[in-house]
Amino acid sequence: MVQGFLKHVAELVKQSQLVIEIVDARHPEKTMNPDLEKMVLAQGKKLLIIINKADLIDDKKILEKRKEELQEKSKTKVIFISALERDGINMIRREITQAKGKNDYITVGIIGYPNVGKSTLINALAGKGRGRVATSRKAGLTRGMSKVKITDGVYLIDSPGIIPRDEDEYSLFLVESKNPNQLKNIEDAAVRLIQDMGKEKIAKFYGIDLESIKEKDEEEILEEIGKKRKMLSKGAKGDTAKAARDLLERYQKHEIK
Repeated sequence: MVQGFLKHVAELVKQSQLVIEIVDARHPEKTMNPDLEKMVLAQGKKLLIIINKADLIDDKKILEKRKEELQEKSKTKVIFISALERDGINMIRREITQAKGKNDYITVGIIGYPNVGKSTLINALAGKGRGRVATSRKAGLTRGMSKVKITDGVYLIDSPGIIPRDEDEYSLFLVESKNPNQLKNIEDAAVRLIQDMGKEKIAKFYGIDLESIKEKDEEEILEEIGKKRKMLSKGAKGDTAKAARDLLERYQKHEIK
């Protein structure tokens, strides 16, 4: 973890009886933090892993497979939810109630990458009029820890988003910890995204004939996207830089799944 956040994380774990780690359903392995998990368990605290944005995964069999793999790897309970759609929120409430037991109160620490949905989850748990927190698609909105009361005897501690020190910028883009404007090489990121998502999915989204791009490389596909979106450079060629930005922005707006 980035050194500047380590103190905040240690304090959050110290103050919490239950720690909820939120990860992205599309990239669970990339948004999990083994160092955090070890810290929580080493202090004898309870850990709950929440896989958010489940609504962005169409194949539910994939979700179940990932859940089984994560539970086996982390040795802790895993719940899939969609905080935005309020799906699965009651399951989290039940886990909090169970962890609270007969105690007068419980403090729940919430932690995860920027933009995995921490603030949305807190707002969903808090409901109307209960210390709701601001949400934004801009990475790093939450600057310091804050405590939110969601019901009598239940408090949530929010924390700054954690970013691994050695993570490459494309991985940070995938989990929305960096937006396209923050990338050093936007075209390289777009090329990698095409490779990850596959030509068929890209062709379908942009209405490009798949057969026409099967033999083309990713740079040429960006040209085709540019032509399709009327983003042209000199010589009526597709502008690859503008096409790359369009592709990356649409991915982070969840238009391309």
